[in-house]
Amino acid sequence: MKKATIALLLTCVAVFAQQKGTFTDPRDGKAYKTVKIGERVWMAENLDYHGSDGYLGLCYGAEPRKEIMKVENCKKYGRLYDWNEAKQACPKGWHLPSNGEWQTLVDFAGGGKVAGQKLRSKSGWPEYDFSGKSPKSPKCKWTEQTEKQIDNRGRVISPAGVKKYDKCATDEYGFSALPGGYGSGSSNGVGNNGYWWSASEQNHGYAYFRIMGLEEVTSGNMYYSSRYVNRGSLNKSALFSVRCVKDNGKLSELGEAIDSQTSGEIELDGRDTADGGFNDGYAEE
Repeated sequence: MKKATIALLLTCVAVFAQQKGTFTDPRDGKAYKTVKIGERVWMAENLDYHGSDGYLGLCYGAEPRKEIMKVENCKKYGRLYDWNEAKQACPKGWHLPSNGEWQTLVDFAGGGKVAGQKLRSKSGWPEYDFSGKSPKSPKCKWTEQTEKQIDNRGRVISPAGVKKYDKCATDEYGFSALPGGYGSGSSNGVGNNGYWWSASEQNHGYAYFRIMGLEEVTSGNMYYSSRYVNRGSLNKSALFSVRCVKDNGKLSELGEAIDSQTSGEIELDGRDTADGGFNDGYAEE
């Protein structure tokens, strides 16, 4: 009874917290789903604005020099922008979220170690059933039998039982994050990982971003969609997705605090990664 009451309360909080709507970009007439999460209104889709000349940002697979534009690939994942483009891409009344605004969203969704599961779209991410022990369950949900653990004195540390895993995306707030990949000379990680710029610089050449994606569960190549949302920094020339957030006339004090961090390495939920590198294989939960 207690667990059911708690679950109901959490559901009510999630429903109350989100208010869905739409916004039509007056620059090109494209309509975007929007959602209010906490105190902020976010676009619930990646931005797909190509600028007045048609060359702002890129669709994955596009090769402008060869006049291969691949505009159709932007319909699902939106465009990829370098940081300077991302800063000017959002329509009037909206802006590229600061580090602090991203952190507020992640904290609202339970923190960096679980927010990815709640912010990812329920479809569009890969699912790998590596266990083979729950063939009738969704690939992102399975069970494993655990053996009884005994210490060197013969005492039972933990009894035999069943361990349950649930990595299914819930899209609890309607944010509907999709894996648009990234660009660095070519498009990479499309369908596996999503990267989103923040407006906050780490230094002159680097800016912060957020990543959701696959998590390595063995030392081999078996992956499942992670529950993590991680923070990194990279050269501003990298091409990432953009989510716009609606203006509210207030500066983010948290964003200013995070922007002041300029060390050579930054911490991603307890895991360090060197500046300028991607960390696509995360530690096991």
